[in-house]
Amino acid sequence: MAIISRPLVIIALCALTLGTRPVLAGTWSGKTEVVDGVTHVRNPATPVEALNTISPEELWRVGGDDDEDIIFGVLTSIATDARGNVYLLDAQLSQVYVHSADGEYLRTIGREGEGPGEFRRTSDMFITPDGNVAVLQRMPGKIILLDTEGEPMGLYPTPTRDDGSPVFFRGGGVAGDDLVLAMREFARKENSVDLTSVLARVNSQGEVVATYHRESRSRDFAKMTFDEKADAQVLWAADRNGRVYTNNDFDAYAINVFGTDGSLEYVIDREYTHRKRSAAEIERNKPRVQIRARNHRIEPETRASETDRDIQSLYARDDGTLWVLPSRGAYSPDGVIATFDVFDEEGHFVQQVAIKGDGSYRDDGLHFVGDRLYVVRGLRSAQDAMYGEGGDSEDEDEEPEPMAIICYDLAGIVKAAR
Repeated sequence: MAIISRPLVIIALCALTLGTRPVLAGTWSGKTEVVDGVTHVRNPATPVEALNTISPEELWRVGGDDDEDIIFGVLTSIATDARGNVYLLDAQLSQVYVHSADGEYLRTIGREGEGPGEFRRTSDMFITPDGNVAVLQRMPGKIILLDTEGEPMGLYPTPTRDDGSPVFFRGGGVAGDDLVLAMREFARKENSVDLTSVLARVNSQGEVVATYHRESRSRDFAKMTFDEKADAQVLWAADRNGRVYTNNDFDAYAINVFGTDGSLEYVIDREYTHRKRSAAEIERNKPRVQIRARNHRIEPETRASETDRDIQSLYARDDGTLWVLPSRGAYSPDGVIATFDVFDEEGHFVQQVAIKGDGSYRDDGLHFVGDRLYVVRGLRSAQDAMYGEGGDSEDEDEEPEPMAIICYDLAGIVKAAR
C-alpha cells in the first residue's frame, strides 16, 4: 500500500544582509512572562515600526515563455555556494542546475538513479558546512553528496532505526556545524500503520543530538481520514549560528526558539486573529491523498480548516532576527509578493515588510538566500501537474505555463530594526 499526498510549497529560509538599520520611532509595548518555567515574549498585534513597502530590483530571470534555452520540471529548492553560484533542484527531472550569480547557466549535476551521485524522489537540497551539495531523497531516505562540479562524494551519515526500517526525509538544512532533518518513520501493522514525525538535530556522524518535535499518529486502513489541521506538519527554520525556530500549532501564532544545545530558550507569541477562508479556499486546501491498495484505489475522507494556519512559514536571519509569514501576509494585495512580520533578537515584533514584485506566495515558491529573493513562478500548478492533482478545475486540461526563476536584489533596501 502506498500513500501519496500533496507536497508542501516550501519557502527556503536563509540569511539576508540588508542595508542600514533604521532607528526605532516607537517603543515596544509587549511584556515578558514565565509560564511553567518557560519564558514567553508576548507581542501586541501591531509592530513598533510602520509598514515598510519595498520594491527590489530584478537582477535576472531564467526559464518561462520567453526563454527557449532551458525548460525546468519542478524546482523545489535553491541554494548558493561561497562563490555566489546558484543551485536549483529539479524534483521532477532529478537533477541540479548550476547558474552563476548573474544567472548564466554553467552546468547540470546529478541525475536520476540509484548509483553514486544519483537520486530520485527528492525533498530538499542545501550546501553542507564543508561546501558540498547535499540532495535529500525522500524514500528510502538518504542524503546524496556531490561536489560543486558534480562529482559523487558519497552519502552524508544519517540516523537509522533499530529495526533497520527506512526513514522518510521531508526536508533538511544547515544549523551551525550540524544539520536539522525533518523525518517520518513508518511502523506497519496488520490493519493500520503508525506514522511518527520527527524534527531533529544531527551531527556530522549522523547522531541525533537534539529533538525539537516528535509526534505519532495511527492510520486505520479500514477508515482513512486526513485532516489538514490535525495532520499539519511542524514548521521550522534554522540559522547558520545554530539556533532553531519551530511552530507546531496550526491555530497559534507561537514560535519556539531553541539554542545551539537544543534547549528551549523562549517562546515568541503575537496577538493574532485567525483569517477566515472562502468556500473555494477551503476546497483548495483539502488534503489531496491517493491510497493505492493492490489493484484498486481508495478515496479517504479529507477535511480542511475553515481558517488559515496563522503562521505560513518561518525565516531565520543570521543576525538573530526572525521573519515570519502570517496568513494575512500570504494574501497581500496584487503586486505584493508577500508581507512579513519581523522580530528582533529579543523576540520583539518590530516591523512589517511588504515586498513588491512579480510573484505571489500562494502560487509560487519563495527562496531567501543571502541578500537575494528568488521567486519560482508557477510552482504550485507545476506540482499539481506532476502529481496528477488537477482536481475538477475547468482548466485542468491546460498545460501549466513554463516555470521561471526570478532573482531580486534586496541588498541596501531594508535592514530589520533591533
